Amino acid sequence: MKHNSDVPGQLALFAVAPTEIRTTIHDPYWDEILAPEHPQPEQRWNPDDFGEVPHKLDSDGQLTIFFDDSDEPPDPDDYLNLDDYEQAWEQWESTVREQDTRVSVLVSEDSEKIAGDRLTFVREHDTQQTAPEHSILDDPCPPAPEHTHWVEKYWVKRGHSKHNYYRYCWMSGRKIHHCHISGGSITSPHHPWLRSVGQMWKVRSRMD
Repeated sequence: MKHNSDVPGQLALFAVAPTEIRTTIHDPYWDEILAPEHPQPEQRWNPDDFGEVPHKLDSDGQLTIFFDDSDEPPDPDDYLNLDDYEQAWEQWESTVREQDTRVSVLVSEDSEKIAGDRLTFVREHDTQQTAPEHSILDDPCPPAPEHTHWVEKYWVKRGHSKHNYYRYCWMSGRKIHHCHISGGSITSPHHPWLRSVGQMWKVRSRMD
């Protein structure tokens, strides 16, 4: 089999034509569109606004930025036994408690300090008087007698005629009680027995 000298043997075996390799064209116009805008000098982060960055000085004179963990509670993994850890914990609690007491805040006279614990502050507020129409517990208004004690008229039909009677009614909670006024059929609310109803509801109100 005769091979073409211009085509490598591997390509000639499968009769694959050589491909053209394209080079990437760099257009600076797209870089101007997609590149992020650089902030102005006054918009950049100012380290002076956040204070001095914590660092420490190594033995070779280099400054190393580190995280200040002096306010963090002790880690149990840093101690060999439980006694050392409890001692470090008590020392850390006393340090934090001293820092809390040095904080200058406005404390009202009603604030209470719990022994062996941090300070507990109570926000001070003005005490306002309750409106009379909303003050129910302080000065309850007793219900009027006509709301809890009354006399009502009722009738009973016997044969073809109606007989009118009166009965004394009073309320105990949400329950209505009735008491028939004896004396036969009463045609007038000014019955002598009715005149004593005023005394009767007074006695009932004292019993309730």
